[in-house]
Amino acid sequence: MDWWLEATQWPAMVVTVIATWLVGSRSIARRRAGFWVFLASNVLWIAWGWHGDAYALIVLQLALIAMNLRGMHEARTAWLVASHHAFSATGGVRDGHLSLSDPGGRGAHGRAGNNGQEGQPPAAAGPDR
Repeated sequence: MDWWLEATQWPAMVVTVIATWLVGSRSIARRRAGFWVFLASNVLWIAWGWHGDAYALIVLQLALIAMNLRGMHEARTAWLVASHHAFSATGGVRDGHLSLSDPGGRGAHGRAGNNGQEGQPPAAAGPDR
């Protein structure tokens, strides 16, 4: 089993690169997926570090997990605040928060002319990375 754990560094590297690309996307869904993919890469790096007695790497990955969880919390909080401000600014009254999955709301599904692009910025914002 040592050879398998030794080889874990390569999938961990690939998963980390994919997660970085996802988090840098303009798409909300891709950014959210990027957080989860980063958590998977952290677990892979911890497994590799444990096998190689790389304790500083393990501590680094645990710190990155904590920062990832904080980032997910901050992003969710920002989304909820933005949804509240969006409805307040338009004079809309709504019991809940803005939701991309609520067809009755003013989220991505409820806007006219969205062409099925969930959570995408306007075309003037440029292409996705």
